[in-house]
Amino acid sequence: MSTLKMIEAYTQNGLRKVRPYYNRRSAFVKGRWLGKSLIDVLVSEFKLRSRAYYLDQIKKGTYRLIRDGVPLVPGHLMTTTIRNHDVLETTIHKHEPPVKQWCSQEAEADDLPGRIAGFNIVFEDESILVIDKPSGIPVHPTGQFYQNTITELLKSHGVDALPCYRLDKITSGLLILAKNSQSAGEVQKSIRSRDMSKVYLARVKGRFPHSELILNNEDAEETTFEDTSKVTVETTPIYSIDPKRQFPVGLSASRDAITKFHPIRYFSRTNETIIACKPITGRTHQIRIHLARLGHPIVNDSVYCSHITKYPERLKFMIQFPRWEDQQDLDTEELRVRFQKFIEETKNNCQTMESFCPECHTVDLKDPVLSDLELWLHAWKYEEINGKFKFETDLPKWAQLDKS
Repeated sequence: MSTLKMIEAYTQNGLRKVRPYYNRRSAFVKGRWLGKSLIDVLVSEFKLRSRAYYLDQIKKGTYRLIRDGVPLVPGHLMTTTIRNHDVLETTIHKHEPPVKQWCSQEAEADDLPGRIAGFNIVFEDESILVIDKPSGIPVHPTGQFYQNTITELLKSHGVDALPCYRLDKITSGLLILAKNSQSAGEVQKSIRSRDMSKVYLARVKGRFPHSELILNNEDAEETTFEDTSKVTVETTPIYSIDPKRQFPVGLSASRDAITKFHPIRYFSRTNETIIACKPITGRTHQIRIHLARLGHPIVNDSVYCSHITKYPERLKFMIQFPRWEDQQDLDTEELRVRFQKFIEETKNNCQTMESFCPECHTVDLKDPVLSDLELWLHAWKYEEINGKFKFETDLPKWAQLDKS
């Protein structure tokens, strides 16, 4: 459970920012804490700070124990041990990272027909809300993000809705949110059973296969995957590399994956192609990785486009070894060495310190670069096979016909 003070948001340099605020959270103590003092638990469980720091925070009331509904005074906390049914209450001075500004503050504040919190509504009834998600904002609270998320923004406008699937922060497009758990279950069941057809748009490097068979003035709405002469199918496995974790847990097992691609428009001036992407399976970053392996990465993909990637070692590995388990020359020690390189290049790309909060000693990072908050990958169409629903967004600006 958490309680929040008034949230103050503002825009600056194309970013939506939230001023630091106090966030109070409470939860029952864990079983392994029983019989221990609060200070000993804090020092052993949260090792980023010193014992002196936690003692000071207990005296200030940042950490409290609630026993039988009554907060224990700081002096008592130094001598008592944690008991079953105690509640740990923590007050945090929360610093949220900024997100990409998607509309003016006035548009965010004033809901109009077809718009909520500045998001365009694709469809709404008593069960679901479908919006056209902008790039650069997370769907739900995660990591350091809380108020700067779509679900929390919708709550502030009177709509409590659950996202029915994951859509990355930097990806835009159709987002289906359910207004109750039953509706969420129905949509998620359709997705799991593959009764849902999903089509994404991407803008990729180079002239995509079969693009000579399409006309740039064709209506993108007519794109179909039934004409196999224009379809490219990529079937290499997908795995994830998480440098925040150590080897071997940071390297996942390879999983089968299938994505179909269909060209829509070719821009000769920039040598780029707009394509429709139809993932048959739903692996993390599946479309982005498959396009990189085909040699046609998404134009502004700072992870999987070799021209601009921040992680060349990781990208080279994923392209060179589609199923890493099959490579006889990749023994455990070789994998460990390579993974250490992934960790190092990730550290080298960490945001640098901008300022230091005197109130809570939190380090604020430099603002993200706006271009890093947008990916030219867009969830375009969602359709249930039995015809229960069919949703589609307008084309994003980067996918529209080049008039120049």
